[in-house]
Amino acid sequence: MKGILSMRRTAIAAIVAMSGVVATASDNAATPGERTVTVCMEANVRSDIAMRAQWLASKMFAEIGVTLHWRDGLRHCPPLDIDITLDERTSPTLKPGALAYALPYEGTHIHVFYDRIAQHEKNMVPSILAHVLAHEITHILEGVVCHSASGIMKAHWDDKDLRRMTFEPLKFEKGDVDLIDRGLTKRAANAAMAMSVTPVAVREDNRTLNCEVPHCNLRP
Repeated sequence: MKGILSMRRTAIAAIVAMSGVVATASDNAATPGERTVTVCMEANVRSDIAMRAQWLASKMFAEIGVTLHWRDGLRHCPPLDIDITLDERTSPTLKPGALAYALPYEGTHIHVFYDRIAQHEKNMVPSILAHVLAHEITHILEGVVCHSASGIMKAHWDDKDLRRMTFEPLKFEKGDVDLIDRGLTKRAANAAMAMSVTPVAVREDNRTLNCEVPHCNLRP
């Protein structure tokens, strides 16, 4: 009798263990769509404004399954991560009308003209900064200079867009999400290649991209 009970306990323990494995596998099955991007930002602005902007930008990316991991400063930023510098004294002759620019083909650096953003109403500054961050990070992730007809990746935000983003974040268009997915896959392959002794072949998608607007402008 004791032998039978022992066998039953063993069988039950095995079933519980298997259930745990299945649950873990199921949980892990949902995680591949959630991708993490490390962003290092050098900012000498008010911490509450910077933190609010980072939180809002993270919220926008979270809606498409991308997690932004923020780090303060650029000194110890890994070479394959995104670097953002907030400029407080922008020359009037540097990209007039622009709030920022990214180097998507280089794949790392972003400059934000914070002094131009700060000229707007105080209650609008965090939301505008957040959208500029999201916009330029998207350029880096996509790896191309591409804009959309509306939303976060619109080339020129008008006054209506600015007012709306103060109360509710703008959205990514489906085409933006597709390009981000494609860019993240390529970045992951490049990171694997950099860490691997054996080169990894990266297949390029030969689809033509009709996207040639150089930077994000503000034209109320």
